[in-house]
Amino acid sequence: MGTDPFTKTVFEAFVQAIIPSIPALAQKLFNIQYFGASELPIHEYIIWTLDHSVSLLKNTNYSLSRQTAELLELAAHQLALNSGYIQALTFYKIPNNIIFSALTPEDRLRSVTLLEQLTINPAYLPYPFNQNPRFVLPVIDVINRLAMFGFYSEWSGYGTTRLNPPNNRNLETFPISWIQVKYPGPSKGYHALRGYLVDRFIE
Repeated sequence: MGTDPFTKTVFEAFVQAIIPSIPALAQKLFNIQYFGASELPIHEYIIWTLDHSVSLLKNTNYSLSRQTAELLELAAHQLALNSGYIQALTFYKIPNNIIFSALTPEDRLRSVTLLEQLTINPAYLPYPFNQNPRFVLPVIDVINRLAMFGFYSEWSGYGTTRLNPPNNRNLETFPISWIQVKYPGPSKGYHALRGYLVDRFIE
């Protein structure tokens, strides 16, 4: 089953705000950060991980990625309400009007901060967050970390196999983020700490 357009759009906007493409800086610094998280595409990494590796909604009919996307959209609407941009909170239920992606990257991050500060009325939160608002902070922390983990991992190199189960993925290309940070890739020859030399005293 593919990702629904709403969830895809929200997470594309989220990762673009976390790790943007910076062409102007890349020209000055030899292509560093020319590609951002949305180009790799790291939103798929977050969606896949939420739905397959996080057990919060296992054995239910809910998708954690979809529910988290609704959480981000709700925060965007709250930010818009606080700023006087729109008139009613129920606007976020109107199809094809995704406020989170319409915000500037800076405002997307501001809306995420509203979630981190738990300033949104728990009654408006989507399931399962409305059952226990304490779930909000861990999930927001997870998606922030996943954006970074996915970007600097081998994810972009998996190409057409990236959405397969982990054991069925293959590196088709060298990951772009590794090239950007000049990481040569894993090697069995790297030095590793294997303990400390200790003199043995025989009494």
